[in-house]
Amino acid sequence: SACEFVLNDGGPHYRWDKASGGGNFRAPGHGVWLVSGGRVEKLQAPPEASVPEVVKVTRTSVSLSWRSASTSVKGYRVFRNGQQVAALPGGVLQYVDTGLYAAHQYSFTVAAVSTQGVLGQPSEAAVATTEPAGKPGIPSGLRVTLSSGKGVTLEWAQPEDHGGAPVTAYVVERDGEVVATLLHAEKITWTDTGVTRGDSYSYSVFACHLPPAEQKELRQKVLKDREAAAPPEEDRDILLNIPEELNMSEAAGPIETTAVDELEVGVCMESLREQLAEGQGITVFYQSCWGRTYAHCCSQQEKGWTPMPGVELESSPCHSFPDSENWLVLCLPYARSLEFVMNDGERGWDKAPGGKNYKVMTPGTFLLTHGHLDPVALPPQEPTGLSAEAIDGSRVRLIWEPPVLGDGEAPVKSYRVYRNGRVIGTTETTKCQYQDINLFAFTDYEYSVSALNRQDVAGPLSDAVNVKTKLPGLPSAPRNLRANTRKEDGKLVVQLEWEPPADCGGAPVASYEIIRDGTVIDIYDVPNARIRSEAEAAKPMDPEAAARRWIRSTCSYSSLSWFKDGMNWIDSSIELGECYSYQVRAVQLGPERASQLKKGGVVQRCGSQFLDNVLADVVGPASEPAQVRAVAFLDPPKMGDRRSLILFQSFDWGSHKAESWYTVLLGLLPELRSAGINMVWLPPPSDSVDDHGYLPRKWYVLDNNYGSAEELQHLIQSMHEQEIIPMLDVVVNHRCASLQDSGGRWLKFEEPDWEGWAVCHDSPAVPGGSGAHTTGEPAAYAPSVDHSNPRIQADVKEYIKYLMDEIGFRALRFDFVKGYAARFQTEYVRAAGSPYAVAENWNGDANGLHDYVRQCQGVMAVYDFPLYYTLKRCIHSNNFEELNCGGRLAGIAGRDPARSCTFIDNHDTYQLAIVGGCFGNNDQALRGYALILTHPGVPCVFYWDYVRAPYVREKLLELCAVRRDANIHSTSQLNILCASHGLYAAIIDNKVAIKIGTNDWSPGGGWKVSCFGAEFCVWSRP
Repeated sequence: SACEFVLNDGGPHYRWDKASGGGNFRAPGHGVWLVSGGRVEKLQAPPEASVPEVVKVTRTSVSLSWRSASTSVKGYRVFRNGQQVAALPGGVLQYVDTGLYAAHQYSFTVAAVSTQGVLGQPSEAAVATTEPAGKPGIPSGLRVTLSSGKGVTLEWAQPEDHGGAPVTAYVVERDGEVVATLLHAEKITWTDTGVTRGDSYSYSVFACHLPPAEQKELRQKVLKDREAAAPPEEDRDILLNIPEELNMSEAAGPIETTAVDELEVGVCMESLREQLAEGQGITVFYQSCWGRTYAHCCSQQEKGWTPMPGVELESSPCHSFPDSENWLVLCLPYARSLEFVMNDGERGWDKAPGGKNYKVMTPGTFLLTHGHLDPVALPPQEPTGLSAEAIDGSRVRLIWEPPVLGDGEAPVKSYRVYRNGRVIGTTETTKCQYQDINLFAFTDYEYSVSALNRQDVAGPLSDAVNVKTKLPGLPSAPRNLRANTRKEDGKLVVQLEWEPPADCGGAPVASYEIIRDGTVIDIYDVPNARIRSEAEAAKPMDPEAAARRWIRSTCSYSSLSWFKDGMNWIDSSIELGECYSYQVRAVQLGPERASQLKKGGVVQRCGSQFLDNVLADVVGPASEPAQVRAVAFLDPPKMGDRRSLILFQSFDWGSHKAESWYTVLLGLLPELRSAGINMVWLPPPSDSVDDHGYLPRKWYVLDNNYGSAEELQHLIQSMHEQEIIPMLDVVVNHRCASLQDSGGRWLKFEEPDWEGWAVCHDSPAVPGGSGAHTTGEPAAYAPSVDHSNPRIQADVKEYIKYLMDEIGFRALRFDFVKGYAARFQTEYVRAAGSPYAVAENWNGDANGLHDYVRQCQGVMAVYDFPLYYTLKRCIHSNNFEELNCGGRLAGIAGRDPARSCTFIDNHDTYQLAIVGGCFGNNDQALRGYALILTHPGVPCVFYWDYVRAPYVREKLLELCAVRRDANIHSTSQLNILCASHGLYAAIIDNKVAIKIGTNDWSPGGGWKVSCFGAEFCVWSRP
């Protein structure tokens, strides 16, 4: 009478279906039971469905309706000729059956599905006969997918209405004549190869029940194939019974096209005026920084987009957009409209503002620059009356008349000057004169000029003029002389660096006089190889003109960069503490060196004959003086040094507002030194987009809102004199560009020069980077630098080396290290000689910071945020229990004190609400400083705290002196005696004792009070 059971699949692994909760199923009595959804329930008889009613009949459809069942139902099933054609929910009581054949009889029944999911018996049948067949509908979606001189490809789909009978064929007409009959498929593609390039055609397509009567063989084939393949329920004679006038549909089309590919690339003309006059198709000029550039484009939506990456742009042959300036051109002579996006074939994209595509709606010539697509204006006419006068051996003055302004031409904005066919400069105004300098003496040059409009589009070149330079003159003064002290082989030396003169006077500069305190002390000889390269690199523009036309050597001294290939000289005969003033003078090539070069095999340059015409003792004016004091750079501190180190953060968020913050700091140095502060964290030194220096731009430009490069150099030199270690703020996780690229994106960097390849492709701040994936947390406010790139790594190492070896920084602070992988930071520290380095890793979890230190293989210390948070809570609550972690101090200071940089506030924490603002009031801050300045780790004093009140400043100086005098260092021995509510007490190295809190405590006899304040006291051994 009852049954208990479990269902399974019969093995071998036996999957089981049990009741809800994992129990067995149980049928409590006789009857038919249903197992569903983990339950057993008694099976109910399904409801009966009513007979459907035929509501409407067409030649391709039948509409049905029926009454609701007497009991609740889950749904209905509709059957046609015994086959289910629809499953409907219980609330739907009507159905339209489509896709039927004309003049056919169909039988329909309906069955109800119970709420238990059981299908009931079908109803009685309703019979309907569809109307007689008619014309097929028009083929849908007719379009030209490809049009070229090789053929025109059409594509279309079957009609939405087949007319009540099968569509078996399509007829294609071209210009009103039948050119093809195609048998049916769901989607038809057909190519007309019998076209003539450039001709226009009109196409129409018709749907047919049967091929046209005149195509008897094709019609018989269709009937035979359908006899064999048609389903049993289909009337075999349905196609034969259709009248001939109903056999063919109305036309799809006509659709017009020309037998050319709208995306076929043509040839751009050399003359922009001729290109504009052509007026055919679409031409786009584009200045690209990519190696190869493509246009992913679409000329007509129905034809779709080009396969990736698209049509490759070609070098521009147009004089107005020279290839030498990286101009490319996309010339599509048959395009009438165009939608496109430029790309580099990989990850780099140049889109219109807002991330949109560029669109051209009418034929014409266009200029794409900085994210803007504009029609190219008619270029100016050529300047007239160009004349050239040789001023001396190295200078030529050019004068010309402005071009006549024609109809439709934009006004002239400036002029472009060409020497021997190459662009050498652009005037800043519309003034019609230009002076070319640093030329070779006794040399023929050819000049021409073109006018530029507001789009920087150049008109045709003026008539060329020739001129020959005269006898050499004096070279100008060498540029950018710098003097720095450094150690070389353990000895203090002064290193001079300078750039060659802006104008060499018409002959090579062969040497430089080194002047110290007004006296020439040495001669720096330019290597013969460099002079030789200048002679041998000069080549004629064409062999026939070898007697007079020469291209300027690419090894020109005046083109050298002082921080890359500049001259340098070492003065090792200096005395410590003395001040020196240096100058340099350029000396032209003389007869003796010229003779040496001839013997060395230098080929005489045609035209200048500079080896045969050199003069003796041609010396230029002296450079601006550079002063230096002979003070040796301090040795960099090392991690775990057993000497007292006190770090001073020398700025807050308002420091940049001073006229010269470096000068302000200069005045603080004596006081800091007297208190024992011996390491100063300076603000980021490089040129920056923001006021604070944390959005660096040009790394090697050291002028920023804190002061000039000269003021920084003077400050650092003075710090070395005061034996205070300058700490560099290394901000290399991110960097801001100086210029926009051709796509209008801020991805062109200067000093060092980078482009989009240097930015991680997933950097959210500036899209368009083509570098690798970020290796850390992407910066939201500036482009994230791709540190996995070997060139980036080399540039970062060189930048840090330059600031340490040449400017004088000796310790490192790394900004936002979460932004890139620790392995790169480790490389940078080691490449700098492993000085003391501390990382800004904002993490309150001691375990997380400890893991980071291990990832850096111990070369990096961290700001001790876990101790900062703990100490702040303890001082505010007067409960110091959290400071004692099993006899060790909380935070990194208790785990790895040599790599703990302790602090009370910094330029972020003192003004950010996320940490509750500054550490506390004056007394609370002093209690915090009393702890970190007497404990292991490297403590950091924040400038804002140092100046917040006179008595705070006094107490901070006292605490710093205690640490200095007792030589408390980063790994000093800490003995925590009490850490409870109201009292923290400890002794460090048995030299210093401290108590913090409201409760009384004393270290006992043999100690003297060295510093005290509200709720703290510090003792030291006498």
